[in-house]
Amino acid sequence: MKKLWTVILCFSLLLAQVSMTGYTSYAQESVVIPEEDSSGEVDEANEAAQTDTVDPNTEEADTETEEVDPVAEEEAPAAQEATREQTEAAEAAAQEEMMSIEEPEEEASESELKENSWRYSDGELSVQEMYAGSYANAWNKENGRYVNSRGEVIPGAVKKGIDVSEHNGKIDWARVKASDIDFAIIRCGYGQDRVTQDDDWWAYNVSECERLGIPYGVYIYSYADTTAMAAGEADHVLRLLKGHTPSYPIYFDMEENKMLALSKDMLANLAKSFCDKVSAAGYRVGVYSNLNWWTNYLTSPVFDNSSWSRWMAQYNYKCDYKKPYDMWQCTSKGRVNGITGDVDLNFWMTETADVAPIPTDMPDIINYTTHVQSYGWQTAVNNGNQSGTTGLSKRVEAIKIEVGSGYGDLGVEYSSHVQGIGWQAPVTAGELSGTEGLSKRLEAIRIKLTGAEAEKYDIYYRIHSQTYGWLGWAKNGESAGTQGFGKRIEALQIVVKKKGEAAPGSTDGAFKQRLLGYSSHVQTYGWQSTVYDGDMSGTEGRSKRLEGIIISLKSHSNQEHLRYRTHVQTYGWQDWVTGGNMSGTEGRSKRLEAICIELTDEMARDYDIYYRVHAQTFGWLGWAKNGEPAGSEGLSKRLEGIEIVLVEKGGNPPGTVGGAFKK
Repeated sequence: MKKLWTVILCFSLLLAQVSMTGYTSYAQESVVIPEEDSSGEVDEANEAAQTDTVDPNTEEADTETEEVDPVAEEEAPAAQEATREQTEAAEAAAQEEMMSIEEPEEEASESELKENSWRYSDGELSVQEMYAGSYANAWNKENGRYVNSRGEVIPGAVKKGIDVSEHNGKIDWARVKASDIDFAIIRCGYGQDRVTQDDDWWAYNVSECERLGIPYGVYIYSYADTTAMAAGEADHVLRLLKGHTPSYPIYFDMEENKMLALSKDMLANLAKSFCDKVSAAGYRVGVYSNLNWWTNYLTSPVFDNSSWSRWMAQYNYKCDYKKPYDMWQCTSKGRVNGITGDVDLNFWMTETADVAPIPTDMPDIINYTTHVQSYGWQTAVNNGNQSGTTGLSKRVEAIKIEVGSGYGDLGVEYSSHVQGIGWQAPVTAGELSGTEGLSKRLEAIRIKLTGAEAEKYDIYYRIHSQTYGWLGWAKNGESAGTQGFGKRIEALQIVVKKKGEAAPGSTDGAFKQRLLGYSSHVQTYGWQSTVYDGDMSGTEGRSKRLEGIIISLKSHSNQEHLRYRTHVQTYGWQDWVTGGNMSGTEGRSKRLEAICIELTDEMARDYDIYYRVHAQTFGWLGWAKNGEPAGSEGLSKRLEGIEIVLVEKGGNPPGTVGGAFKK
């Protein structure tokens, strides 16, 4: 307050000086000193001006001129000099006082707040993009997938966006919306919470995005080097966010060169100060920087906060950062309708399990393509590459495979296990396996080489399956994928190797199958959840009777290849029913006492069906198979649990055979 009064006093004295100077000038201009002409006579007009006007009411007019007081004439210059000295002293004191007021470093001059970073020089974009490739359709979609500057699919890229600021000038957002842009990240300003540091086009940009329904997020360019400044920048953002509801995060832009002089802990503290304050206001937060910063400077565990979004900048055909990130800024040279000149392009990412190609010296021996849900037929890939997607929850619906030219009498044969259909008949040479336009998932595949040259090669293939991810490698006609689980194929990888070469990876667990499922109706509890392939249905040790059962094939669409019957309290043996139908009773409180199960036709040729029961008093009995009775008859003993399993024809039984039925 004392400093404020000093400044006010300074200006008051300055005003007094101006007033005094003005008065003196006026007085000097009003007193006209008589000048003598060359003849020495006084100018009559000047003389008249110096005489008093004659008062008509007086008898005599005073015709003498008024004399000037010589003392006053001497004192006036001295008074003026004193006033001047006082004013100069006050000015000096005020200037010294004003110089002693300390301003925050970043507020010294707004003209100094120009971006200087890895991509800016004095506020002008200066980054040189060093990525390889100049693909004509770079950063756009092909066959439903975004591709990079080499024309390669960008793994995990699900949405395409831009980030903009006043540097982009006025944007025609209606044209942006009509383009292929899915979202925008808008700069709201830079530095501390001053209106003069709001982005010039913030209000317009955010209102247009909201008017047109364009999803958006926000970022602020930071100059902070203390946690207080970072909190001040959070205040800046929160002021501008009032009344707005961004659907993407609020980002703390960490790229200013002066921050590099700070410790890693301080950089983490800056981010935490900003993010904690903004997230406390109900917004999702994140941090933006480039690969160098993220790898070498922003390495504190603070940045691994799972609730923070990581925005990664690397102007390259791919992003090399190893940790998870939500958004990749891939180029500053993007072109978008509605924006004059270049604009930053970004991709919103999802975590994927996409795999690198398997190295091979026969890249063109085979090529293949998949029909993917929503995206349609994908660009064909060759030996060792992945086709399909991961991380996007999209089913593969069909596949086409061909052998390349120049390999003599070499062909390929393949078949698919399709949702609701089962295994289809094999096809060859680029024919479609699966379905198109029916929204049916592939669940498993089999592939083998044919022709005279087939003996020279092994064909390996593996599946990325819903829930399970990448399974092991199958080869030469083996099944790969799942069966009976209802799990979609999302991607596959095929590689042809010379006969005897090592497999490209583990061959364990290439195929998972559920051959059959079954559910029982239990006293008191009702229908139980379906179990599969050898698991127990019912109870053990609770003295609860089985009253009904439903069994179905999971590996085959034709349930006629399975049939079963039960021996029911009071009613005896029931008629045979086919897969998917109930045997027994429901709501009659009648116990099952025995069961017979058998396969027919092609299932009987390929499998044996084994089953055993847990019977009252006796506990678990031995395994029966292929239509033999299991349980008891005439002993009034309830069935309490059951296990059923399919075994490849002639394979080992799951346990002790014999003693399965008591009568």
